[in-house]
Amino acid sequence: MNEKAFARGVLAVFCFGLIVAGGCLPLLPKTTWEPQLHAVEEIRADPGPFPTLVHLHSGEVAALERWSSHHRNEVLTGWGTLYDVRRSAVRTGEFRISFDSIALVETRTPRVTRPPGLTGLVTWSTLTGALTIVCVADPKACFGSCPTFYAYDGEQDRLQAEGFSSSIARVLEARDVDALYHLRPESRRVVIRMTNEALETHAVRFARLTVVPRPPGGRVIATQEDRFLGVAGFVEPKSCSSAEGDCVDLVRAMDERERSSPADSFDLASRETIELEFAAPHGDNSLGLVLAARHTFVSTFLFYQAMGYFGSKGGEWLAALERGGEEAASAAMGMAEELGDIELWIASEDGEWVSVGSYDEAGPIATDISMFPLPNLEHLPGDPLRVKIRLAKGSWRINYVALARLAGEAQPIVLEPTAVEYNGTEDAAAQEALLDPEQHLITYPGDEYALIYVLPEKPEALEFFLDSKGYYYEWMRAEWLQDEDPTMASLVLLDPARALRVLAPAFKLAEPKMERLFWESRFGR
Repeated sequence: MNEKAFARGVLAVFCFGLIVAGGCLPLLPKTTWEPQLHAVEEIRADPGPFPTLVHLHSGEVAALERWSSHHRNEVLTGWGTLYDVRRSAVRTGEFRISFDSIALVETRTPRVTRPPGLTGLVTWSTLTGALTIVCVADPKACFGSCPTFYAYDGEQDRLQAEGFSSSIARVLEARDVDALYHLRPESRRVVIRMTNEALETHAVRFARLTVVPRPPGGRVIATQEDRFLGVAGFVEPKSCSSAEGDCVDLVRAMDERERSSPADSFDLASRETIELEFAAPHGDNSLGLVLAARHTFVSTFLFYQAMGYFGSKGGEWLAALERGGEEAASAAMGMAEELGDIELWIASEDGEWVSVGSYDEAGPIATDISMFPLPNLEHLPGDPLRVKIRLAKGSWRINYVALARLAGEAQPIVLEPTAVEYNGTEDAAAQEALLDPEQHLITYPGDEYALIYVLPEKPEALEFFLDSKGYYYEWMRAEWLQDEDPTMASLVLLDPARALRVLAPAFKLAEPKMERLFWESRFGR
């Protein structure tokens, strides 16, 4: 069996159990207790006293009422009931479970707004009350999307990046390099504020500042493969046409204006095309296409709606992803796959469209900018140079498109934080967590850390990038649980293309107010 077939099998087993079982394993009342997900390493160190679901790599689940760790923390001992992959009870009694056979451990603890200590990652916490007042207006429009990073732009601190937006679970932990395009250092000491403004738990492995010397009078833009290319100059588009008409003024500069469109009413994966023309620079044989963009709220809505469908079975879903590994986790992101990236094409001299690449930066909060070197220039027309952009209708905001005169590859310098502050006080433990590759800095709603870096000489001649790695878990909202629907959860996983058609009308109802509600629901703002 190949990896993709195995991934589909993992999801199919999960979906079958979701529909057939029809409910969660009866541990404690939902209105009083909430699930927490733990890595195996945490349980080895501190088993804890609470009733537990032990998700095994085999797909079975042991519901333990009493448990402890023994034999040099290699065996979990407890009393409870074992359920097979169809969630039928197999036997009840004493169990000795090897830690090597455990995928995830899910405990049930009294509902809290912030868990004590930093040992447990709250993944499906049910929150009510003042924390979610704005979200009640539309629970699918709540603010969220991983850590946010602020840096000084010459006038004020500005939201400039969001880290690892697609890493919605431990198995999807990823590195993310984001341009701090508007950072303007006042000295060699730079402070970047890392905040958690959503109802999420963030696990940050590192947050590094990458600096790259600029060519004289130019800039540096990163590629999707995290290469850093010097730019001697930019060429703005002569024209930009889309379904709504002329769009050239919206994409000529890295400013507050963006080109976007409403989503399709019948299929959220429906595509649209934008065409641009450029005056090709004469005598240049090294050009690139520059694109700056961010998501709209289509992906946010879909993720939150999917969480609502999973509801109290969220731990089961995450355990299924862990069992299947990265391939299964990627397969579970089927709706995002159907929405797709921004495809970039350039016309050759015979009129054929040649692919330049695709832009896949996730997240609706901060615009990122990327470079796409143009291939086979000897076969491209001299003037005008035609570019086509193809994307899911209503899913993207395009801020800037330009041609770039490339000035060679630049060598980055990676800087670790020399100090970390929490609430204005130096936090040596937080700095240690960010510097140790085996640790994560765990942050909760309302947390803010000041990451302090010391720059090389002549900081005004540098380009800046935020290099972060980690993952996060969204906190379940009480309002979402009302949407729990095993059939729709299975549709999201096994037929994402159809799910995007089914969900299109619901998104269209929410679309007009999502922008306002999203930004109003930032935690602590």
